[in-house]
Amino acid sequence: MKRFCARCGADIGLFESANLGNLCLKCYMEVHKLSEPPRTISLTICRKCYSIKLKGRWQAVDLSSEDSTTSKLTQAIISEIERLCKLKIETSLTSREAYRLLSGEPITIKATLSGKVHPALEPLITSKDIEVKCDFSLCPTCLKISGKQFEATIQLRGFDEKQLEQIKFMVNKLIVDRSGGSHNIQTGAVWEEVDGGVDVKLPTADIARRIASLVKRHFKVQVKESYKDAGWDKSKGRPLRKLTILLRSRNT
Repeated sequence: MKRFCARCGADIGLFESANLGNLCLKCYMEVHKLSEPPRTISLTICRKCYSIKLKGRWQAVDLSSEDSTTSKLTQAIISEIERLCKLKIETSLTSREAYRLLSGEPITIKATLSGKVHPALEPLITSKDIEVKCDFSLCPTCLKISGKQFEATIQLRGFDEKQLEQIKFMVNKLIVDRSGGSHNIQTGAVWEEVDGGVDVKLPTADIARRIASLVKRHFKVQVKESYKDAGWDKSKGRPLRKLTILLRSRNT
């Protein structure tokens, strides 16, 4: 007895009839929005701090740990492949392969199926070779820093050199902790010596307020906040306002 695909009318066998809901393999994949794994994928990586854009969001990479860096890149590769083919896959990277990727060199990885699937789908991905490339750009934080588009400034006044070094250490640690190791003091803040003290320019008002709270917990300071209009924010459709937080030491 002949069997036909319920969607396109093509001849199908007993396996398709019993396991694929009376659909041919092509229609089954179309209905379930499955596709063959791509031959090539690209990861978007910040060329300055090496954070990775994953599912539309930038994910920090802890460059101080080989295992963490390799794990994050592996996660990004799996996510991108699964986004394109809708199949659960597994793969792994060596630390050397991770280093080559971050250096801009393409690599080839082997992807295998993860979990149980219909046997008819196994040939589509079993030991599939996939080339992985990197597209380098700037994450929003590094873009603001490189373009000097700071949203906030902390003015440190009346602190001696030893106190400023203590504050710089705390600020550096806070930025690194919040970014998972991706942004250091050079990419997370800009320090400028001015008459009477130091200005710390930062990419967001949120991190500025966190830093101000940290300084207040460790030093006796007078605090003054002010805003200044700085043009128009096209992305948000509203005026761009820059925050200034003055922290003046009360020990002088």
